[in-house]
Amino acid sequence: MKERLKWYVNRADYLLGKARLKFFDNPAWYWLLGTVFLFFLLPEYISPFILFAAYIIFKRQWTREGRLAKVGTVGKVEMIFMAYMLISVLWSPNKLDTLGCAGLWWAVILMQIMIYNLARTKERIKKVITAFVASAALNGLVGAIQIGSYALWINGKLSQSAVLTTPYYRNLDAFIYDLLPFEISTNMWSSRASGFFSNPNLLATMMVVAFPLAIYLFLNASTKRTSVIYFSAITCIAAGMASTLTRAGSIIMLIEWAILFVIHIKKNGKKLALSAIPTGICTVLALLTRYGKITVLTSANMQYWQNNQMLNGVEALQSSEAHFNIWRNIIDYISNHINTLIVGNGFGMEETGKILFSEYGLNKPHAHNFVLEIWMELGIVGLILLFIVIAITIGKLLEINSNNKLKITLTFAVVTSFVGFFVFGLSDYIFNSPKQIIMMMIVIGLVQAMSYVYDKTVIKTPKDLETVAKQDFDNIIQQ
Repeated sequence: MKERLKWYVNRADYLLGKARLKFFDNPAWYWLLGTVFLFFLLPEYISPFILFAAYIIFKRQWTREGRLAKVGTVGKVEMIFMAYMLISVLWSPNKLDTLGCAGLWWAVILMQIMIYNLARTKERIKKVITAFVASAALNGLVGAIQIGSYALWINGKLSQSAVLTTPYYRNLDAFIYDLLPFEISTNMWSSRASGFFSNPNLLATMMVVAFPLAIYLFLNASTKRTSVIYFSAITCIAAGMASTLTRAGSIIMLIEWAILFVIHIKKNGKKLALSAIPTGICTVLALLTRYGKITVLTSANMQYWQNNQMLNGVEALQSSEAHFNIWRNIIDYISNHINTLIVGNGFGMEETGKILFSEYGLNKPHAHNFVLEIWMELGIVGLILLFIVIAITIGKLLEINSNNKLKITLTFAVVTSFVGFFVFGLSDYIFNSPKQIIMMMIVIGLVQAMSYVYDKTVIKTPKDLETVAKQDFDNIIQQ
């Protein structure tokens, strides 16, 4: 027995020493993985400090090794876009808001820079994706527990004290915000889960971005054990989306699955059909619940259901009407103000909220559409710069020669994730939080790393684009 115990102690000591050597040999890489995982689990007033610490370690390591951090073509265009954000302070009526929001973008791009410089092997790209998907799955699981315990409570099956708080940091947020010298107001829902986020739409954004990446991991699982793990991640992410009761997010997730199914049906049809079970069940139930077609309440609590607009379908219809009303008024304002049309009112959504309230009597913080909101803030100039960033990023993905299963599943998972993020932004403002912005930075960083690692056909002319598109189509057919 003593010899057995001694063996375990020695083994643990060996593994710990090995892990310590690996960490100190490349601390920036392990800090990056930790940051990708933890950023979405910690409060928004703590996560940026983890990112800054990771970047400091990365910069020190790079300096010690005599290397320069690269930003790539996409990064350079992004920096032009972000420089324009800073320049807009000159005409912004809310200069502190403009500086703060622009500074936030300059901070979170550090994540993209680290991924591009550190994840320069196929294995590392997969590890970054795994860390992100693991964080999303944990968020989804917490969201499912939040909405599940809430449903049990309103049915009298669980005490209120046993309900998992949503948002998770609700009480801590209130305490921290009370200490600040300025007021921060947030809407908090008990009947829509938020996971570790402060808002259900933030959780829904992560589920939209992570879902195709989880599918990629599942399709390329090398063992039965990892297949089970990745399938569980897909289930948690689908359940997390359902827990937010977000209509656009649920529909986009179904579309993402359908796109990947059509592309990979030839070789991965069975696995994708299996992934459709939790995806379909969770998203369809969420949509039916949001529109009041089904309810988890008993007859004894039917009065609660009738009075709760979030659960009886009234709120969903009112929300759609409110969105269309916001968009009509935003378009009216832009079309009648030439300065806003061309250069915007200055970066940051504070001015948009003021205009909606003072000009149109709408108590809404932003345009609930990233195109209209960026147009309000930075005009057509800023909108063009943003679309250039999007176009170059997608172009980098199309350049990759997806001539085997790993590359084709990875490429289409990432492009579906990236496009899904912006499609979701057509019904909500996706740059409302550092956690949302950094999701985009992570995906762009992955695209840059993939472009570096895999062989590609560089697109320089329309003819090149035609060749690449034909090549990708042939790869889909022949896979």
